[in-house]
Amino acid sequence: MSTALSILAALLLLSLLVMIHELGHYFAGRALGFSILEFSIGMGPKLLKKKDKHGTEFSLRAFPIGGMCRFEGEDENVVNERSFNAQKVWKRIIVVLAGPITNLVFAILLAFVTLSAFGDFMPAIYEVNQSSPAEAAGMQAGDVITEIDGKPVRFYFQTVDMILAVESKDLTIGVLRNGAKKELYLKNIYNEAQGKNLIGVTITTERMKFGAGESALRSVNYVTATLVETFRFLGRALQGNASSSDAAGPVAIVAIISEAVRSSGETVLRQLVLISASLGIMNLLPIPAMDGGRLVFMIIEVIRGKAISQEKEGMVHFVGLILLFGLIIFLTFNDVSNLLKGTFG
Repeated sequence: MSTALSILAALLLLSLLVMIHELGHYFAGRALGFSILEFSIGMGPKLLKKKDKHGTEFSLRAFPIGGMCRFEGEDENVVNERSFNAQKVWKRIIVVLAGPITNLVFAILLAFVTLSAFGDFMPAIYEVNQSSPAEAAGMQAGDVITEIDGKPVRFYFQTVDMILAVESKDLTIGVLRNGAKKELYLKNIYNEAQGKNLIGVTITTERMKFGAGESALRSVNYVTATLVETFRFLGRALQGNASSSDAAGPVAIVAIISEAVRSSGETVLRQLVLISASLGIMNLLPIPAMDGGRLVFMIIEVIRGKAISQEKEGMVHFVGLILLFGLIIFLTFNDVSNLLKGTFG
């Protein structure tokens, strides 16, 4: 596939994830009796449009980037029984949460499809060092690690962190060897010279297939792990421990998806799982002009018993929107710079 076609495919797939998000808002709003003025796919001039019996205009716009679900009275002072700002606060909370939650649920469904179709990569022993705790315990090349200190290992990337997190000097590791389960007991894993746990192995990956139940469980765990890693990154960023290559903006996301499109269907699915989960998580953060920012004002309304004036809330969201656009511009320049330097991905 050519680069141009792969970029177009990436834009369409990214728009699909945004559409899924907006559909969450739409269906929640429709179910709760909100007046929805427009549901659009894409941005820019309208190419096609049609109104339904509820008065909602469905439109397809020129540029395959994003989309929106626009409620009556959401940002303007319009008050009638079906307008957004006239609804009870619990209804508004549900509608706001519906978008990010739909992204998270969609990520879980995509993960389930991916794991059911392709399986996943589990940590396997490539080499055992001589005179190491692993060798003394009888660990062998080809062993697939399934448990560390009694906790299941769901994903390859968890392995090192789980070993480092063990607080005792000994641990048990569950492995699969030629299809049979074994439990190995490793002693004296703490290396004084290195100041951390070392078991003395080189780890590689091995693809494994799972049944429907295990795939479903792993799908939920994958999205949960994405949530944890997102907050870890935000914590590092607040402490100044994140580099510019750690952050991805619109150009980076499109480049990553387009590269996945040129690679394989499995790679595309795995990237969509990650991006859909990240989109849901980021929209839950208390950032003005985003769903999480709107949710904060609704929680304040619940606590104080009345809403903050629409003018004041609108001003906060406006400032947040300006800052958000500034961040997008910064990330775009950062993406282009990283792309030119080849530090992407």
